[in-house]
Amino acid sequence: MDCMQVRDAFLRGELPVSDAVRGHLLECPQCRELFSHGAVLGRSLAEDAALTPALTDALFDQIAADVLQDTGLRAWLRSRPTSQRFRLVVGSLFLSALVGGILRQRPDIADYPLGRIVVLLGGYSLLIGLAAKQELAPFVRHGGAQRAWVPLLVPFFVAFLPATEASRGAGPGGAMNCFVYGALLTLPAAALMWACDRDERPSLRSVALWSAALGLSANLILELHCPNGNARHLLQGHASIGAAWVLAWFVTRGLSSRRRVRGS
Repeated sequence: MDCMQVRDAFLRGELPVSDAVRGHLLECPQCRELFSHGAVLGRSLAEDAALTPALTDALFDQIAADVLQDTGLRAWLRSRPTSQRFRLVVGSLFLSALVGGILRQRPDIADYPLGRIVVLLGGYSLLIGLAAKQELAPFVRHGGAQRAWVPLLVPFFVAFLPATEASRGAGPGGAMNCFVYGALLTLPAAALMWACDRDERPSLRSVALWSAALGLSANLILELHCPNGNARHLLQGHASIGAAWVLAWFVTRGLSSRRRVRGS
């Protein structure tokens, strides 16, 4: 009889009692500990050893089931490298700006200050890229929640800086038309963002970054499309789009929570 045989007997649920076992215990203080107090320690270790493989098997079975369910276009997009997902998302945002802003230009584009368009195009593009990179990068998805809200506020400040003299005298009307135009044109990019994001339960920081990217893209579109420089119009119809995406997330999350509660 040796230590391995004693251990195997406990794992089989047996309490080894024989002359050979008793002889081994006289020579092995470690095994004697297993038999002390009615073999409590030996039985306990055997139960733990039997439980661990069962838990491990259950865990791997759950992982395998999740992998089998994660199929289709979204699964393929989420499996792409971060750099590729970044290019897809940012490319879709700039494509939206190209279609909505450049192809349908504001009527006073000839009087649009070159410096303003350079600053806005460059600044918005940089902020959109930074927001997307911060969200998609696998190792920087936490922290900095306060800074994530800053890009959402930029269009609210720009709203008080009309682009041309003609735009200064416009009234506040038509804000809803601009809001719908900008939101609809960024909707495909929002769907692509959702498909590329690997986080099933995004944090508030993630929501702020995605909403900032979408809001800035919409404002870039409307800056090139809409000639209205009225501050109230810009605040309601342009700058509010990013905040609306945040609100949409809260509403969607609330509805999902209610469905889970009803289904449980």
